[in-house]
Amino acid sequence: MLTPMPSISMRRRQGFTLIELMMSMVILAVIGVAFTRLILSQARFFDRNYAKRQARQVGRNSINLLTSDLRMVQDSGGVTVAAANGKSITVIVPYWYGLVCSSTGGTLTASMLPVDSATKALATYNGYAYRNAAGRYVIVQPSNPLSSDAPAASASTPTCTGNGSGQAQLATLTLNGRAGSVMEFKPGNAALTAGTPIFAFQKITYAFASSTTYSGRVALWRQPEGGTNEELIAPFDTSSRFRFWITGTDTSQVTVPTLDKIRGLDLVLNGAAVNTLVGDASVKQSKLTTAVYFKNVRSF
Repeated sequence: MLTPMPSISMRRRQGFTLIELMMSMVILAVIGVAFTRLILSQARFFDRNYAKRQARQVGRNSINLLTSDLRMVQDSGGVTVAAANGKSITVIVPYWYGLVCSSTGGTLTASMLPVDSATKALATYNGYAYRNAAGRYVIVQPSNPLSSDAPAASASTPTCTGNGSGQAQLATLTLNGRAGSVMEFKPGNAALTAGTPIFAFQKITYAFASSTTYSGRVALWRQPEGGTNEELIAPFDTSSRFRFWITGTDTSQVTVPTLDKIRGLDLVLNGAAVNTLVGDASVKQSKLTTAVYFKNVRSF
């Protein structure tokens, strides 16, 4: 039996040599190391950007929370407490406005303007203030604002809406489906006349203090007097604080001035990332400072 001869191409086929295999492995290793470094570099780049965005969001988000309250503070006497280190302030924040209809020493009846239901529901009533002849609001803080001295709907609305003798002739307004109301506040002031502006207020403390969400970090806290202390947002850098604007200066100051001279606040909101990145000695920060000037300006 004849055995077929192998073709020329079959005789010439050769495998890879050991040197060729080693060179291929070296080239693949170099390419792999390069890709690994590229991936690590990109991952660190994205981590740094994400950390910076985290820090910026902390500062920016807190602005909306603070300014909604602080802009309505009275420009004289609106700040009742300010910590020497600038880490906390207590302010009187109006949330409901109206006009006096009548007042005795025991009860004040007022026609209150429409207010957003959420604003009213979330507020913690601490008292009311009336505007005196000098244009300044005088604070009246009852003994039991959350119970026996809380505002109550008046059983005698004609005191405000009626046209008779001794009645204020103040119409109860409705705006965008929200109705005004006639309310009674305690205590009253027999010297007040119909048409005197008043507002109901809550007393709120804002503070930079230890976070319960992030151990060892700083958070912004908000506590209405008589209400719940809430951690609003975190984490902040320890340099975050309040600075103070007073009349006659063009820069804010760190030292706490006489409280009735405060006309606005600098909010130093230095946000921080949640984690420290590999290779960094500290967490990423985003420094943000914005001024809030009190809009509730008294007459001069």
